[in-house]
Amino acid sequence: MESLIKVANVKRGCFRGFAGMFKATLESKTEGFITCHVHDTGSLIRNIRSGTPVYYVNSRGLGRVTSCDIIAARLNDTLVLLDSRLPNEIFYRIARLVYVDSEIIREFYIKSPALRYKVDFMILKPNIEPILVEVKGVNYVDNRGIALFPNAKSARASRQLDDLRRLSLMSSSEPRFKAMIVFIVLRGDGREVRPYASIDRVFASKLCAYKDIVEYKAYRVRSELKGSTIHIYYDGEISVKPCDT
Repeated sequence: MESLIKVANVKRGCFRGFAGMFKATLESKTEGFITCHVHDTGSLIRNIRSGTPVYYVNSRGLGRVTSCDIIAARLNDTLVLLDSRLPNEIFYRIARLVYVDSEIIREFYIKSPALRYKVDFMILKPNIEPILVEVKGVNYVDNRGIALFPNAKSARASRQLDDLRRLSLMSSSEPRFKAMIVFIVLRGDGREVRPYASIDRVFASKLCAYKDIVEYKAYRVRSELKGSTIHIYYDGEISVKPCDT
């Protein structure tokens, strides 16, 4: 099977703790103690134990205060992606496989008297209403194999649900859209997606309430480390249960 994405030049370190917001300290055999940027601030990474294998890439840039970016961690023999920049790119690759003969537009801006909104993607397919897509990465899986979102309280995710609902219910005099939230499960051991109600009851309530207005889909990926490259593979569509917790 061909991978969706390859992350090259990956190095292994051991997680040693947080060094402030968006920063973590790793211990590397070749580089000693280093400070890496964390692109995920949810509860999963906040609960990673010292000594956990973590995979990173070196990064340089003007104004950077860290020398590397954390990409993934190995948790219970599962390679879990932790880079919040990946879900949108993963969805783009999956959409090209799933939505054949469709145009996939990134970061589409909607301007109407009722609402101004930037959506992650718009899918244009012949003879159907345009589909507006917001993408959410999911990297927390409980001991039942259930992928839970969000793993930290997210007022932004709740607002996006409200906005997608409004876009779906626009009057007939305005452009008509279908609205969708896509959950990208960033590990191979999640069998379905549910809201994490004990973390964010507002989001969980809205996800259930809007289930007949906003469409929900979930796609799972699994990752393998081969040499110094992480290969990310599409692992199929899984179910979303918006009213189960």
